[in-house]
Amino acid sequence: MKTELVSISPNGTGIDKALELTEKTGAFCGLDNKASLRLRLLSEELIELMRSFTDDLVGDFWLEAQDNVVEIHLKTIIPMDLKTRKEIIAVSSSGKNSAAKGMMGKIREMIATATLPDDPETKAMADQALGLMALGSQMGTYQGSYSWSMSTYVASIDKAYDVQNEAKEAKDELEKSIVANLADDVTVHIVNSDVEIAIYKAF
Repeated sequence: MKTELVSISPNGTGIDKALELTEKTGAFCGLDNKASLRLRLLSEELIELMRSFTDDLVGDFWLEAQDNVVEIHLKTIIPMDLKTRKEIIAVSSSGKNSAAKGMMGKIREMIATATLPDDPETKAMADQALGLMALGSQMGTYQGSYSWSMSTYVASIDKAYDVQNEAKEAKDELEKSIVANLADDVTVHIVNSDVEIAIYKAF
């Protein structure tokens, strides 16, 4: 089952409808109240991630359900340049935006980095900025494409835990992350400025 697409934007347009669609999907799947609340929370986290970018974004939100797995999808176009990225990082470091903290904040900064124009200056900055987040990637800048998954990232962090101090910090962030604790996986697929994020949850 795939739901209709709902157009959402950071100013709030479509968000209530997207959350209503999430609740309807939970009911369609026969989820109890606790499971439905978890599904809604994951949708809220995904929407907040998009809202942490520029105000003029528009994204397509939808859900898919098959067997006992529900997928929450958000697809948008993020036109990124150095100025916009610096603004995002500034918000992150100031702590004014809750989405800038922890794992979801790192996913946001990874997206901001991976969608930068492909030139030598930004490429060098991207390689450095991704840090441990690059452990979750499955390949990188071929024709402007990038893929990342939380499950690969978690496995890599566990492997590096005893040899890298940064891995211990990353593990702590994962343990505090709502999404990392509730979701079975998160994937990010980027082709140039096109970004699709999906959260997977088995019930």
